[in-house]
Amino acid sequence: MSKALPDRVPWGRPAVDGIPLPPFATPRDAVRYRRMLQLHLALIDDGGPSAATVALLETLDARSGWRIPEDAEELSASELRLSLATYFPAPWTPEHLAELLAPHLTWGAPMKFGDSWQWLGDPDFRAEPDAGGGWRITRHERGSLTYDRIDHDDLVLLWMDHFCTRFPFPFGHRVPEEDAAALAPAAAAVRAAHAGNVAAPYLVSWRARRDQALAGGSASHAD
Repeated sequence: MSKALPDRVPWGRPAVDGIPLPPFATPRDAVRYRRMLQLHLALIDDGGPSAATVALLETLDARSGWRIPEDAEELSASELRLSLATYFPAPWTPEHLAELLAPHLTWGAPMKFGDSWQWLGDPDFRAEPDAGGGWRITRHERGSLTYDRIDHDDLVLLWMDHFCTRFPFPFGHRVPEEDAAALAPAAAAVRAAHAGNVAAPYLVSWRARRDQALAGGSASHAD
């Protein structure tokens, strides 16, 4: 696979038509979106669940739980980034995702020219419809050109990869050893407490339901 198509992208992953898209028409639609995002995060977590995933779900719960903030009918920047980073399978179209991305980007946002799209810069990308119903992708960087093809629905997946940081701190960053050492005792205590919590009946039940759902999803996707 060429540099135009990173292999970390779940190419061909199916969308879920029943997920409402922002801007949400009703408060119920906003809650439905967040509940499905929370469930998606829980399903892709490979822990028991991990403490970090529990914290993310708690953060989202604050915008869809019993005390809903006034701006809950809008998708926050953090919720958008979570959706991008996890390839959330809402039924995005390129037009809709481009409109949603534009206010959050200072440069390089997807722009449509006729039937084609252009985005980013150095490298910059162009997607042109091809005869097979997909997209011909051209990656241009300092005079070099790379070509690839993706299916029609995969353009939004490519944008999710391009407009999300794949190396957030501390991954891939220089981390002061003294900072990690200072946090380590507290982190070890939290990890130990969480390890005890994952044995609780409600999480044992969740793991069984998660594994059953994923087994069915793997079989259907393989088909």
